[in-house]
Amino acid sequence: MKLAIVGNGAIGNLLALKCHIQQQEFSLVTRTQQAFTLVATDILQRAHNIQIQPSTFSQLNNADIIVLPVKAYQIADTVAELKPHLCAEQTLVLLHNGMGVIEAVKTLLPNNPIIAATTSHAAYKPSTTTMFETGLGMCHLGYIARGQNSAAPLISNDTNRDALLTSLLTPCCWHADIEQALWDKLAINAVINPLTALHQIKNGQLAQSQYNAIIGEICLETANVMTACGFSAEAGILIDRVKQVIEATSVNYSSMYQDIAHKRQSEIVFINGYICQQAQIHGINVPVNQNLLKRITALEAHY
Repeated sequence: MKLAIVGNGAIGNLLALKCHIQQQEFSLVTRTQQAFTLVATDILQRAHNIQIQPSTFSQLNNADIIVLPVKAYQIADTVAELKPHLCAEQTLVLLHNGMGVIEAVKTLLPNNPIIAATTSHAAYKPSTTTMFETGLGMCHLGYIARGQNSAAPLISNDTNRDALLTSLLTPCCWHADIEQALWDKLAINAVINPLTALHQIKNGQLAQSQYNAIIGEICLETANVMTACGFSAEAGILIDRVKQVIEATSVNYSSMYQDIAHKRQSEIVFINGYICQQAQIHGINVPVNQNLLKRITALEAHY
């Protein structure tokens, strides 16, 4: 099977590394068409020199799977740009932080199989041609659309496709209902991302006692919203999960930390902003999430 990766951010380059190691044919769409050597260091500190000849959207018509590891706010525009070059048999994999873009993609591509994925794999991209794999994590995947066979259950009938994604994103777990997993990941991101960005600290520093209260408040608000939306959530369980991720990724800088540090647009609207949006729909007060949204967007307004 042929796989294409749209974007060479940290996770896009990590996928390129996984393909290189497994000798899986892939193409990579980048902003520029200039060939380069990606120097990617894996989790075992082994350096790999990967020759990249960038592709364009028009060259992706022979790809079986197209993975979009881009920012949440880039998803809809990227899919719209990609749409004229797709056929209905091609599968899209949405691999981004946050929630709130799935319906737009399903509207744009009513005939394509679409998979939503979220991962806690960690990678750091210090330059356009270098990438370091900095942490192993779990990837969760699930079909959100079956394409032309839209009446079929949201389960796969293509073992080759799923086996390829499983091998590249291992360890991973497939879900018949991916939305619970997306919410679970959102709850963690809603704590770690804005707090590390505002205080300009590594993830591990959130283990300090001074952050316990606000972590608890964010988790309580998020649990209330998740429950109102029909998903399983308990504040105590969310707090435990957040602390586990803080410990497991203690030396890492969150994606939002890096966005704010480099004066880039963050995904705050699709993380804490999405919680606020759903809270408003259900008449739930979420002042802590609203404050985090306000503070991060205020920082972005000064770029």
